Amino acid sequence: MSDSHTEVQAHGALVTSSGEGSGVGAEKTLREIQQVLLCQRRLDALRRTALLDTPAEEAFDRLARLATRMINAPVGLVTLVDKDRQFFKSCVGLPPPWCDVRQTPLTHSFCMHVVATGEPLIIEDARLHPVLRENLAVDQLGVVAYAGMPLTTSEGEVIGTFCVLDTQPRVWTDDDLYVLNELATSVMTEIELRTRRALETQARAVEAARAEAEAARQRFALLAELSAVLAEGFDVRAMLARAARWVVPLVADGCMVELLERDGRLRRVAVVHRDAAEEARLRSLPESLALLEPEPKDASLVAGHVRLTGPEGACLRLPLTSHDRVLGVATFTTQPSRPLREVELSLAQEVARRMAMAIESARLYEEAHEAIQLRDRFLSIASHELRTPLTALRLQAQSLLRGMSQPVRPLAQGELTNKVRGISRQVERLGLLVDELLDISRLSEGHLSFHFEDVDLVDVVREVAARFREELAQAGNVLMMTGLDVSVVGRWNRLRLEQVVVNLLTNAIKYGRGRPISMEVRADVDRARLIVRDEGIGISPQDQARIFERFERAVSEQHYTGLGLGLWIVREIVRKLGGSISVNSMPGVGSAFLVELPLHPVPVSLLH
Repeated sequence: MSDSHTEVQAHGALVTSSGEGSGVGAEKTLREIQQVLLCQRRLDALRRTALLDTPAEEAFDRLARLATRMINAPVGLVTLVDKDRQFFKSCVGLPPPWCDVRQTPLTHSFCMHVVATGEPLIIEDARLHPVLRENLAVDQLGVVAYAGMPLTTSEGEVIGTFCVLDTQPRVWTDDDLYVLNELATSVMTEIELRTRRALETQARAVEAARAEAEAARQRFALLAELSAVLAEGFDVRAMLARAARWVVPLVADGCMVELLERDGRLRRVAVVHRDAAEEARLRSLPESLALLEPEPKDASLVAGHVRLTGPEGACLRLPLTSHDRVLGVATFTTQPSRPLREVELSLAQEVARRMAMAIESARLYEEAHEAIQLRDRFLSIASHELRTPLTALRLQAQSLLRGMSQPVRPLAQGELTNKVRGISRQVERLGLLVDELLDISRLSEGHLSFHFEDVDLVDVVREVAARFREELAQAGNVLMMTGLDVSVVGRWNRLRLEQVVVNLLTNAIKYGRGRPISMEVRADVDRARLIVRDEGIGISPQDQARIFERFERAVSEQHYTGLGLGLWIVREIVRKLGGSISVNSMPGVGSAFLVELPLHPVPVSLLH
């Protein structure tokens, strides 16, 4: 190539032809170059390649090595020109430290002129060029000769150059420029392939993010709808059935909810599955069977849940818990083509948590409703029971006052004594009723006093029997006592033990009026037993557990008085003493209450 052709190329690329001085023209050209470099479309095209600041790659280094060998130049570069720097995607033959940092500021760039014009730049000796001789690449990189081809995208944006450098002046031949141009085309082809792959990867990432965002929106909507469903009412079965329908199929292909009954068995309350046949099969399973009959080989217990996987699909069993109390189990199943990922696991755990909260709320509501009914029932019984002795007291007092006010015939001593005794009995009855009411509060709050001391059970039975002699006679009961010839001493509380014997004897008199009653004391090495029998009305089997609860009585007939607290208080006291109470009864035959007490009970604080 001739010197005159090179000069025209150089001046056409780097200076204006307006007749201005070379210095003024060079400054104007540099401003124009800066505007081109800052063009947003070009920078966007550069960013789309995703090649800036990436490691060296053999695909680009191979082309740069080929250029240096075929053109016989010491340096070959693949340069990407940013708005304030040039980055070398490949820098074969570039001396350190530039080959290490793999970039320079634009003050060291010839390539920015190629980007600005979109045309090749061919320089034989930059030291003689009116603009490039001031470029810092001449002094600091040793660049003298330069040949660069633009790297232009299919949209027409120039993002960089493919160039070779020489440290000596040289004339670039047509063959040199042909080889350089062909290799630049290969470089651009590789960049376009990378850009398409990057855009496809980005598109997939965007689509995945969009899908995840949509899934997150659906999960959020599910939880919002689920919360609304679970808050609709306090019918647990209907509520959980609706909730299970909302869960399928977003969380899993199937959902089963089972509640834990008091007897420890799981009761199925909801079954939903996308496959109607599978749903029917699950509904037909006996209550006691697990969801998957043969347990798959891969089973793991993770953070309180059981996750099973096998050829039939996956199964996730989550406990429904509230305040460390298990309320039931929620089971989620999927088909073999749908694995249980961490996302589904997390969502299922949140569903189970909300189900447990709803179950607990429903149960609290039910307990509160029962408590209100129990309160109303108690108030009705208490008012009746308290009114009866008060009425008797008022009548006795009025009769006594009338007798004392008669001047003609004052009350005889015997008659006066009977009236005072009647008043005393009613006062004692009122005192017992008040004590029972107070014991409710004491037992519920754990404040019932239990000072342990050596107590003879035989002594307690004799004393209580003597105290009830008159009441037994009035009721027509004959009391027989056995096993009282030998002392039975244990570490108990005398006052509370008396309360147990009094309540059991009172109960026997009430329900066995006019019939024999027996009290028997037995003992072995470590336990004492008290048996109180009557031949009264008896208790039906279904009522025998109920009678030990608060405000419960063996029968509901109005002529059997009492608050329904006696046996409950007996049970609580016996438990506090470390013992137990049970009943053996048949309707129309009578009842036998058995109290078993350890002779040396564990202190109350250790029983809890």
